[in-house]
Amino acid sequence: MKLYLIRHAESENNAAPTYRRVEDPSLTAIGRLQAEYLAKWLRTLRADVFITSPFRRTLETATAILQEVPWQLRIWHNVFERGGCFRGFDESSWEGATGLGKSGIERLLGDFRQRCRIDDTISEQGWWHQRNKESDPEAVERASQVCSRLEEEFSETETVVLLIHADLKRLMMDRMLGGEVDVSKLGNLRNVGITRFNRTHDGWQLDYFNSVSHLPSKLITGNEH
Repeated sequence: MKLYLIRHAESENNAAPTYRRVEDPSLTAIGRLQAEYLAKWLRTLRADVFITSPFRRTLETATAILQEVPWQLRIWHNVFERGGCFRGFDESSWEGATGLGKSGIERLLGDFRQRCRIDDTISEQGWWHQRNKESDPEAVERASQVCSRLEEEFSETETVVLLIHADLKRLMMDRMLGGEVDVSKLGNLRNVGITRFNRTHDGWQLDYFNSVSHLPSKLITGNEH
């Protein structure tokens, strides 16, 4: 299996100070352009599986991709960003939100909803259900579960594209590389940056990291916090 881990395009939260951030932001104008460039690059790729998270920013990035490729989209309930869907910018103000429900996701995808498979655990009432903010140990465990799900469901699959978030991407890479590389030292994970792994009988091998060669320099962004 070749696995492409791709961070979503720039969101309004990426471009805003912490105190102005919201629980489920849309893409910025720059983000929409980044998504278009990413989609054009992905036209050269034959993907067997395309997966993303239920957050608005990943879904909007995925919609731009689906305009260029004939892939089916799978929305997994457990590939969201670390912490989950919550509002507030410090511990005293954190408050769980609902996240988009199934119908809300389908409306956002528009005509592409017919090419979408949504996890059954995502209900009409949303996917986060106003739970408390996810703890760091819970996020580490969930990242491991996502890796295991990929390994179990797609062991015989040639190419998988996973459109996700910066912190989750780091946590997955740490698990896939067995802790042998300090992923935090590799630099900012750029918006729509592409990292490719190859799955062999020996485990995961990193082919390349954080490539943004598909973007013009003026569109390279990577504010993760």
